[in-house]
Amino acid sequence: MKKWISSKHDSRETIEKIQTSLSINLELSKSAQVENFEPEEGATFVIVDKKFVFAGKDDGIVPFIGCQPLVGLLPAVRIDDGAVKFIINGADVMRPGVVSYDDWGDASRLVVIKESKGRGVAVGRTLIRSGEMPAMGKGVCVKNLHHVGDRYWTLYKQI
Repeated sequence: MKKWISSKHDSRETIEKIQTSLSINLELSKSAQVENFEPEEGATFVIVDKKFVFAGKDDGIVPFIGCQPLVGLLPAVRIDDGAVKFIINGADVMRPGVVSYDDWGDASRLVVIKESKGRGVAVGRTLIRSGEMPAMGKGVCVKNLHHVGDRYWTLYKQI
């Protein structure tokens, strides 16, 4: 496994890039440090200030579902218990399986997908605006990017 600590300059750039691309504010000090881990080829983890964990994927960086302080910063989509087994096998979120949701605004926003007890089971990217949800009867509303039990979930145990 490869691991390295970014310089202060690179750490600040990485944190700014994460906050901008994910539309979140991590509220970190200027001395926040970024650690990088690559447990295997093509899979990276970025740990910011020993608190926030991100998984690096081909299409960018996503919050690691096991990092509760981080996923708590995202709007939530609650799914019914019958949909959980499909979501943790990588399925996208279908509108009939959505029980409730926070207002996330425009499409392409990252959200945490939660089961009925409030535990996060996946992180996804919205495909529609939140205002379109009430009128939507069926179809995919959130693309599943990272879920409990996937490659990144398993690789994180090596860090």
